[in-house]
Amino acid sequence: MAKSLQKIRQEIEQLKEKSTEIFTELNELYKRYLEALNLSVKKQLILAVYEICTKIYPEEFLKLSYSQREKFQGNIRELCKPLESKLLAYITFPQPTPTATITEQILTQLSLINNKEFQLQTQEEDDSISKIENPEDLVLWCQRVEQGIRMIIHDLSQDVNHELQKNNIIASQLPPKLLDMALQAEEEGMSSGNSPNILNLLIETSNKDDSDEPDNEEEDEENQESQITKISAIHLRLSDIEFADPQLSIQRQQIRQKLEIVKKIRKAYQKVQRENAQAEAEAAWRSSWHE
Repeated sequence: MAKSLQKIRQEIEQLKEKSTEIFTELNELYKRYLEALNLSVKKQLILAVYEICTKIYPEEFLKLSYSQREKFQGNIRELCKPLESKLLAYITFPQPTPTATITEQILTQLSLINNKEFQLQTQEEDDSISKIENPEDLVLWCQRVEQGIRMIIHDLSQDVNHELQKNNIIASQLPPKLLDMALQAEEEGMSSGNSPNILNLLIETSNKDDSDEPDNEEEDEENQESQITKISAIHLRLSDIEFADPQLSIQRQQIRQKLEIVKKIRKAYQKVQRENAQAEAEAAWRSSWHE
């Protein structure tokens, strides 16, 4: 037996109310998780930089004077300082404009995140969290938070690598595009065996002796020697960070459980929305049909 339009609309309202309830719970879970993630990222980043400077490139690090080492370490600490406010910014909304819906706000922010132009909100705006009105808004909000977390730790990795290159600890000639390609390849599961939060690259270069012009192609190939160079760089990985911090892993598991509920609510919402459209169409048909 088909549901009445009234029954369908009641179910829609119930799912909307459930979304608001889940949003409140998720927001609190994410807040605790991000506060813990902030501390864990800072700790593990310092450990990864320490590994590079003392185990992988000790000679390069020792070439720095005492004041240079002190300045380098201070710059690393400075890069970590705004981490917490950046992370917490992703669970807040800017003050809504009169014409923009919550869905439009989140979609705009997701687009900006993808383009790396997202303007972070300050911690003082924590009280400006808007109300989630339906499961679709909730899913978009979750995507915004998850994408934001990954973008921030990726950018922090890049900033620290730049600092390492500036001080000639890792190869300053390493092209940024090459490093980005290596990071992407690892994220797609194309490389393995790296230390926690450290990416090891094997780069093949060709050295050609330009002193004499080769007489033919065969001689040209003989004069080119392949050289394999290993380069290590910082690559903060969320999986590594969570694995090394049991409390953080527990918090992430709690979030995953809530996200599974969100998926089910969204699926139910899409189904009942379809039923609502069909019921309204049937009612509209009957209202205009005349024998």
